[in-house]
Amino acid sequence: EDFKHKIKVAIAGRPNAGKSTLINALIGEDRLIAFDMPGTTRDAIEVEFQYKDRDYTLIDTAGLRRKGKVFEAIEKFSVIKTLQAIESSNVVVLLLDAHAGIAEQDANIAGYILESGRALVVGVNKWDDYERRRVKEELERKLHFLRWAKIVYISALEKRGLHHLLNAVNDAHTAAFMKLSTPKLTRALIEATTRQ
Repeated sequence: EDFKHKIKVAIAGRPNAGKSTLINALIGEDRLIAFDMPGTTRDAIEVEFQYKDRDYTLIDTAGLRRKGKVFEAIEKFSVIKTLQAIESSNVVVLLLDAHAGIAEQDANIAGYILESGRALVVGVNKWDDYERRRVKEELERKLHFLRWAKIVYISALEKRGLHHLLNAVNDAHTAAFMKLSTPKLTRALIEATTRQ
């Protein structure tokens, strides 16, 4: 019942994608440490937030690197806390870094979010005019299995596109908790099996 009133949103992605900067931009203050060195965020940090009379809990997570690059015990702890934050959320924003490009690790994180059964919004951060074509091609090629997810292009640092991101989060939350009548569900399954 509480899920209808408060949306728990985990911001997940690789190190330095701008997760802490995004949350600071959304809440309008520098409450979280945002630094351009990977590994600044070590624990999942929850921040209460309100937008258009709706309550949110934003969860800043540690950046997820490839398994082979995680050596320190504290970083292993950070990975576990991030995965727990994803599982305890209603909606996950997969934050991608447009400058760094779309990497295999982004696809791995997306796969984990899908396996956890959470609603998903893809946020493409650090978005510049000259990068747009390349990033869109990479998204289509490397994350084609996320075609159904809403993709929002933002700049957390310049606070651009944030309301579009929150609207996409609201839509994903509504879709995830929508109750379908048996005839609607049957029609959807018949359409899906016909297409496949």
